[in-house]
Amino acid sequence: MIDLTIENEIAWLTLNRPEVLNAMDLDSVRAFRARLEAVRNREDVRVVVTGGAGRAFCAGSDLKDLAPLSPAQAAKAERAHADAFALLDAIPQPTVAMLHGHVLGGGMGLALYHDFRIASVSASLGMPEVEVGWTPPWGLGRLVDVVGGAAARWLAMGCETVTGDEAKAIGLVHDCVADDALRDRVRAFALRLASLPPLALRETKVLLNRISPARNARWDAAASEAFELCFGTDEASANVAEFIARKKKR
Repeated sequence: MIDLTIENEIAWLTLNRPEVLNAMDLDSVRAFRARLEAVRNREDVRVVVTGGAGRAFCAGSDLKDLAPLSPAQAAKAERAHADAFALLDAIPQPTVAMLHGHVLGGGMGLALYHDFRIASVSASLGMPEVEVGWTPPWGLGRLVDVVGGAAARWLAMGCETVTGDEAKAIGLVHDCVADDALRDRVRAFALRLASLPPLALRETKVLLNRISPARNARWDAAASEAFELCFGTDEASANVAEFIARKKKR
């Protein structure tokens, strides 16, 4: 589910469920966490890059995984996502999200946990959770940290989806390039990071994370509580059932 390739001191993690646009279920979340644990203390890994196989980076949480769960169980499952992706803060290496295709919901949340985000021009980034009937279950603090409160409201409450260029304009991604130039741009940036003194880079990452109060785990805990409250509503249940039914017809 999560491929790992190491070359030139760069660990390339690839979400590999292209048949569901790399939607994340609990098994793939656990696999992602295991990959991070495997590289965090490796001296031959100076940078970690996450990308997605196929047509998308990540279309979010796998709703088929959530559909049979109670609100409390669903909130616990989503909190496991946040806890796993928070390891991106804890590992010493700088992290880069390579974004193309759908970067939605939990997929955008995952991107927000990286130190850097580089997108293709045709990428589609958004947080559609409110449309489904619940609050984003984690990642809102990271969103505010990255784009500020006004843009966070536009994305999370307005359920607006933005292109790679639009994402760069609001600071959601650091760079946006042509689709066919994405991997080369990410590789060049990762090699640049790998050439920098590792101790200085690591300590700067630690300081920046400590300085950013919106990145605190308590915001993920608060988001989880709000998600649990919303997940059990009739509207949310109906929307999930409709989504699953559409998938079965395909």
